[in-house]
Amino acid sequence: MIDFTITETQKMIIESLENNFSKKIDMRLLNEKAEGFVEYKYGYNEVSKLGFLGMITSEELDGFGLDFVDFSIFMEKWGSFLCNGPVVNNLVSGIFPLQSIDEKRFSKLIKDLSISKRIITSSIAQQYESKEFIQIINKDESFFLNGFINNVEFFDESTDITIIGMLDNQLKLIILPKKNISIYEEKKSLIGDKIVDLKLNDHLIKKDLIIDLGNSEKLIEQIFNLTNLALCSESIGVSQSILDKTLEYLTNRDAFGKKIGTFQSIQHKCAEIYICINEVRELIRNASKNINNKEFSRLVSMSKIKSDLELGKISWISHQLHGAIGFTWDYGLHLYTKKILINKSLGGDLSFHSTRLYPDGN
Repeated sequence: MIDFTITETQKMIIESLENNFSKKIDMRLLNEKAEGFVEYKYGYNEVSKLGFLGMITSEELDGFGLDFVDFSIFMEKWGSFLCNGPVVNNLVSGIFPLQSIDEKRFSKLIKDLSISKRIITSSIAQQYESKEFIQIINKDESFFLNGFINNVEFFDESTDITIIGMLDNQLKLIILPKKNISIYEEKKSLIGDKIVDLKLNDHLIKKDLIIDLGNSEKLIEQIFNLTNLALCSESIGVSQSILDKTLEYLTNRDAFGKKIGTFQSIQHKCAEIYICINEVRELIRNASKNINNKEFSRLVSMSKIKSDLELGKISWISHQLHGAIGFTWDYGLHLYTKKILINKSLGGDLSFHSTRLYPDGN
């Protein structure tokens, strides 16, 4: 049985984000950012001031000690306001694995990440999907990294990057300071975010930057799963804003002497969107409550497939319900659609996750 209720803590998270971000969305600036004219970001600094970077940090390390489902609901509201910043990277690829590995050993780094004194970005999800790992070469106990790290976001803001390396045919988690790492190629996303490819050529690192664990592969898979689930939650929030924006338009637009929202065919389409969002939302929230379940990887893949198939569809329905204005640049509906498309492109496609669900093809 799925529990559809939310806790008082989760209500507090939602209310705090609404109070801080309801007036931050500026379609003009977001459009100019998408076109490469300005840098306009909000979200990360505000969340840091609220203390939410420490939401999954244990109480022993001065964090909130919340569960991943609380973070999932946080990501829904984060997405609804088109917030931007390395929140998923910092918490899922930084704080979560460090606490899982050895909370005492990494206590200082965890505390620094929880207050934004250090900021982690990550390429783990992309590497895990593509199986393109950095090669670690051991030369007389001196360790060198070789290879490419592609599509790294928030590189300028970060102090460190978590990556997957391969040493003696075993996957290793590496926390790599970004200093002395050169950018190989710089690109822009659909919404104007800077994305970089990095090249490591005999890059010397200290041995203690390699997290040497017997269960590295299992931990890396869990980071991949949680990253996917967080992005699905973000897409739910984006979709909810699309629905809200659509309903607002339909209740104010006149045609044939009446509000177009009163037409039954329009109402049916809105009902389809509403049902779709809530079905996907509860599937994702249920997966977020079961991160320690042995079937968690399957739950994540089901959530990712459902999210990719359904949420992209509702954005196009919304464009059609808006008519011509939905396709105009200034109105801004396209920014929500692009964010859903970006998240859809990350973390594996339908074929990838279908194989995870049915590895034998049946």
